[in-house]
Amino acid sequence: MICVVIIILIGGYTRISDSGLSITEWKPITGVLFPLSQSAWTLEFEKYKLIDEFKLINSLMTLNEFKFIYFWEWFHRFFARFIGIVFAIPLIYLVYKKLITKSDLPYIFTIGLLGMMQAVIGWYMVKSGLVDRVDVSQYRLSFHLITAFLILGVTLKFFVKKNILSSAVVISKEEKNEAKFFFLLLVLTFFQIFYGAYVSGTHSGLLYDTWPSYNENIIPVNILGKDSLIANFFENGDFIIFFHRTFALVLTVVLFIINYRVFTRSFLYAYKKIILILDILFLIQMLLGIFMTYLNIPWHLALFHQGNSIFIFIILVYLHSYINFARATP
Repeated sequence: MICVVIIILIGGYTRISDSGLSITEWKPITGVLFPLSQSAWTLEFEKYKLIDEFKLINSLMTLNEFKFIYFWEWFHRFFARFIGIVFAIPLIYLVYKKLITKSDLPYIFTIGLLGMMQAVIGWYMVKSGLVDRVDVSQYRLSFHLITAFLILGVTLKFFVKKNILSSAVVISKEEKNEAKFFFLLLVLTFFQIFYGAYVSGTHSGLLYDTWPSYNENIIPVNILGKDSLIANFFENGDFIIFFHRTFALVLTVVLFIINYRVFTRSFLYAYKKIILILDILFLIQMLLGIFMTYLNIPWHLALFHQGNSIFIFIILVYLHSYINFARATP
């Protein structure tokens, strides 16, 4: 699970540093090799020079600058391969020792399948930026990001399941009923993370450096600049940034409702500390979003913003899984 968190952050920096298109081929086996000789570096740089990102944006890039972006894309792919090994070797051992139960199989199969899919999706995303574009498709970027969060969520849920069942946790029926509220916030947060990829993929965050207004307007002037609502929702930067900011308010309202329930019901006393932590993380996330707007999206705040969303997601998955797997009192 830690490895999944790390690779999401590595992927975030790869995106922020515009390193994703530096490797123009997908070689699942030989691609693990890193260029060491001058001739190898020259060959990779010549391949990069053939794509539109170099021709239209980075035509003045030096070989040393190319080495920087190449490293991050290579490291991102290398770490993904490392995660595959971390998953496979213990699995082989557990199968050999017959330590896997039948109830474990759906989780293991899902994690493995999503992991293999993620490799294909990653190349599918990169490929979209190699021809007739200077950036990857926001559709494929969101697909890649959300698959990573699915892997993280399923892995954490599996971890909680094993721990809850082994420790025989028992909670009240009233606590059990609260699972639906945490699940609602989890789904809405998952959607906000998914839609955040469209903010990044369309560079919508760079359109306005004001908050809460949009250059002194309550809503962006070109919010409906596309022909259809679907096109505006996925492709119009003005609509995307407006929706992303507004949806954060929806999350705040739902979080407020959960706070009210937790702090007014005695049977939820044990959840107060973790809800306070969740409140702080949400507040940090909102402040990061505001500061990023004013400061024109500096890379360190953007990466912090993504990293903080990971911790919010982990807490919500944990809360829902804990209540869901715990046994209710008769």
